[in-house]
Formats: sequence, C-alpha cells, structure tokens
Amino acid sequence: MQPTWLLALAWVSLTVGVVSCAIVVTDTYLRGHRQPVRVMEIVWLVTVLYIGPAAVRLYWNWGRPEAFSRRRREDQPRSPHRGIVVTQVSRCGAHCALGFVVAEVALYLMRSDPAHETLWVDYAGDYLTAVVIAVLFRYVGAPGRSGTKVWHAMSTVVRVELLTITAFELALFGWLTLAHRVVFPEPPLRPDSPIFWFAGQLGLIAGFVAAWPTASWQLGRGLRIERRLSHD
Repeated sequence: MQPTWLLALAWVSLTVGVVSCAIVVTDTYLRGHRQPVRVMEIVWLVTVLYIGPAAVRLYWNWGRPEAFSRRRREDQPRSPHRGIVVTQVSRCGAHCALGFVVAEVALYLMRSDPAHETLWVDYAGDYLTAVVIAVLFRYVGAPGRSGTKVWHAMSTVVRVELLTITAFELALFGWLTLAHRVVFPEPPLRPDSPIFWFAGQLGLIAGFVAAWPTASWQLGRGLRIERRLSHD
C-alpha cells in the first residue's frame, strides 16, 4: 500500500486540476469567452486540468480571445513572443496529455496481465496517440475538402508540431520511468490508482517546460504559425 499522505496529496492535486478546469469552463461557456478556433477550447481545458492554477493564470493573460487585443490597446506589442509560445506549447501539451490518458487507459484495459510492465509499449502508444490527436485537431481546423484537409493536417503536424511533441514526450517518459522505477516503485503504478495520475500530472508539467524552448526556437525561425492572432 502507498502511504496515506501520498494518496491524499494525489487526490488534492487532481482535485485542484478539476477545479481549475471548472474555472475555465465557466469563463468559456457561461461568461461567453468562446475561442475563434474551437479546438483551442479543448486545449485550454486540458492544460489547466494537468497544470492547475498556474495554467489558469496563463489562460487569463494569453488564452482568452481578447487577450492580444487588450495588450494592443495597452500599447504592448500586438504579437508578444511569450503569448504565442504559451499558446503553442499549450496546444502541444493538450495533444500529449490526451494521448497519455487515452493510450494508458486503453493499454491497461487490453492487457491480459496488468502485473507485466512494458513501459516501452506504453510510451509508444502515448506518442503515437498524441500525434494522431494532433492531426485530428489540425484536420478539424483545416480548409478545403476531406482529402485535402487530411494532407494539410498531416503536413502541418510534421512541419510545425512534431518536434515540440517529441520534446514534450521525452520529458514525460523520462519522469514516468523515474516514477515507475525509483520514486513510486511499490506497489507498481497502475491507471486504477490516483497516484498514477498524480505522477502523470507531474510528467506533463515537465513536458510543458521541456517543450517551451523548442517552441520558442521554432517561432524565432518562423516555423510556427499562430492562427488565432489573425482574429484579433
């Protein structure tokens, strides 16, 4: 059995994430701050779910639809570098977080022997699912017909997002390996335990931090395009 204090900490962390998500849900759907690009509503909800209050602050400063317009009215730069990076890393993080949840749950349910650990299979599933979700998000917002949209979505993910997804996932996998082997070795972490998802939260936060310099570098080289700025 895991110590009581660790279970309590896990539940508190997960609860804080849910409350933070509820704050953004209220602001988006009840107060009417809908995103011009609808998938960004999912992005911000997922981001605050695993990061918590710090992501609510990021959303308030950079994620609300009028955030860039407000800063322009305040004579701040129209397209602040930090705000664009926050948006892009949040989008990358949403792909990875959803990929982590979907793949880990699916693999756990399909596994005939849950006691048999195959971390590399989990990691491959997490990564591939994150890429598929990134393509799906791009497909939803892509112009043109179905076939054209698929190609546009795939090429955009490869050109724009694959590098940040990889950086994010490497940090996530590094932390999860430590969590499984060193930090929380007994009993083994499983998706039916809150401690597993608490460890996942920490890994996703590590991924967010790791993806930041990659996204910033890409933006500096003109490799990333933030579509929502065109709506301001």
